[in-house]
Amino acid sequence: MYKALLKDKDIAASYLKNDYKLDFISTGIISMNVLFSGRVTGGIPVGKISQMAAPSTLGKSFIGLSCLKNAQRKGMKCFVLDTEFAFDFNFAEAIGIDVSEDKLCVIQNNRIEQVQKMTLNILDAVEDKAERANHFFLLDSYGAMVTSKSVDDALSGNDKADMTEAKKKNKFAKLMMGTGGTFFIVNHVLDNIGGFGDPLGIPGGRGLFFVSSCIVLGSSKAKDKDSGDISGAIVTCMTKKSRFSKEHTKIKFRINHDGGLDIWYGLLDQAVEGGFVQQANGFVKRPHIEDDKKVREKTIYNAEFWKPIFQETDFKNFLEDKYTFRASQMDISSDDIIEDL
Repeated sequence: MYKALLKDKDIAASYLKNDYKLDFISTGIISMNVLFSGRVTGGIPVGKISQMAAPSTLGKSFIGLSCLKNAQRKGMKCFVLDTEFAFDFNFAEAIGIDVSEDKLCVIQNNRIEQVQKMTLNILDAVEDKAERANHFFLLDSYGAMVTSKSVDDALSGNDKADMTEAKKKNKFAKLMMGTGGTFFIVNHVLDNIGGFGDPLGIPGGRGLFFVSSCIVLGSSKAKDKDSGDISGAIVTCMTKKSRFSKEHTKIKFRINHDGGLDIWYGLLDQAVEGGFVQQANGFVKRPHIEDDKKVREKTIYNAEFWKPIFQETDFKNFLEDKYTFRASQMDISSDDIIEDL
């Protein structure tokens, strides 16, 4: 029966086989991988739409660039949809992104209609479903897109609000989902004040929220001080929506001013909770290592401290059990009860 259906070209092209394996692009930070995917070595899903929304200066563009770098490492075809006209080739190259023309295409445009057309044209030319998923798009940012009507109104001196913007963004979100490409969307938050509405509401219409497989929301930032000097920023993030991890869970990550994203930050609280690290008076030690010496907390954010924990304990399973819904733990069927009524 089903084999006969697959003779239809359109059905065959959309057919999902039982051996389909979900793949991920690392964010470059373990805590963020866990928030997006519930997996230590996960990240954002390939062939899906992922979104990070946060107030200004909370590192969302930095996370996007890290995903771009790791997408290139996986051999994906990479595109930047730069709607803020802010992409810095020198900075991107300095953090390890290949900016050569055959490895990266940067498109600067903030008109929704044109960004949509260019995106669809790129992916419509790719017939193979798996190859479409191999196309990575960093859209930075969704909130900066405007309609052509807004531009025309501005040129004519019409200052009325454009009521078509949300509708067009909703449409674009649905079209992105249908392409089968891999998207990481950088978005703003509304920053509502005065107690009205969600203080960290995500703008741009509800369409993008519904089609996103996972959304991480950056909610606050604190200064990271070392000997009185500000050495970086500590950002608190929450899983707003996810098809792979538990929603409304929080972890922190750190941006070092002199070293970029800190892969290990955010793990200490989890390790202490699980008993993998003992903490007292600003010092920590690893109980599974015999005669492990106590060291100051600020010195532990390196592979030398954390790799033995991951390699010699079940800390990885502890994290994934904490942040992921296991299918074996979920009961979605009560047929046996109904039959007995």
